[in-house]
Amino acid sequence: MKFSKATRNDNFIKIAISGPAGAGKSYSSLKLARGLTGENGKIAYIDTENGSARLYSDLTEFFHADLPAPYHYKQFIEAIKEAEKAGFDCVIIDSLSHLWTGILEEKAAIDRKGGNSFSNWAIPTQHLNEVIQTLLQAKIHVICCLRSKQEYVMSEEVNAKGKTVQVPKKIGTAPVMREGIDYEFSLVFDVATDHNATTSKDRTGLFVDRTFQITEQTGQQLASWLKGGSVAKQEEPIAQNEDTDGFLELIHNAESKESLNKIGLRIKENTLPESAKDIIRNVYRERFNSLV
Repeated sequence: MKFSKATRNDNFIKIAISGPAGAGKSYSSLKLARGLTGENGKIAYIDTENGSARLYSDLTEFFHADLPAPYHYKQFIEAIKEAEKAGFDCVIIDSLSHLWTGILEEKAAIDRKGGNSFSNWAIPTQHLNEVIQTLLQAKIHVICCLRSKQEYVMSEEVNAKGKTVQVPKKIGTAPVMREGIDYEFSLVFDVATDHNATTSKDRTGLFVDRTFQITEQTGQQLASWLKGGSVAKQEEPIAQNEDTDGFLELIHNAESKESLNKIGLRIKENTLPESAKDIIRNVYRERFNSLV
């Protein structure tokens, strides 16, 4: 056995993006992959979602392959190996939760033949581990999207009249996958329905205690870190604009009432003079009423 100095150079990172439906996992994975691989990087996309990823074909160049039901474990292994063999720089698997669906169906088929329900897990668990080891050992960056279970919580938001009210908000909880799957990844992004991400696991130290949207810059930071760059935490976009003009720009660019509600809370917490806040609130109300 020979030991050598440990460096991050030439490492391939394995990332999970978890979130409920509509959180923007597919969009975020492509933005992340483009920043990670660079302008000329080759991205492969393994799509279990009925070809829905093709809707993002104008976002960036990527190469698409459908992985249809029954989501057999061998399909995932073959697709990952093919992406690696073809020389892609990054492969996106959307969604790895469908692998778990296939594993559960395999377990149910074994149960129907009889035997002990606990011991019947042996073969499906082995097959799941084979896929996990294939993606971990692949000499290629891997980004896995994971559906998360959903529940509703009460959240404070600012309504069109500028009053703080309690409204139900859909959030993602545990990913639809074997418990403890996060241990297999170096980085786990949890994306909410407002498209903002946090990390529940971050070996890079780049995104700890941050709330942000995943962009190409996120991938670029990871690429720099993998090449030995120092840890430089990502700035929070909204924090850079906490003045009158900044808030007005954020309000103008908001594309949904949910996004506006988040901005509204920041306006309420800000220490700007009330005269400035009145101007911002008036624009806020007009923008809020104009959105469907």
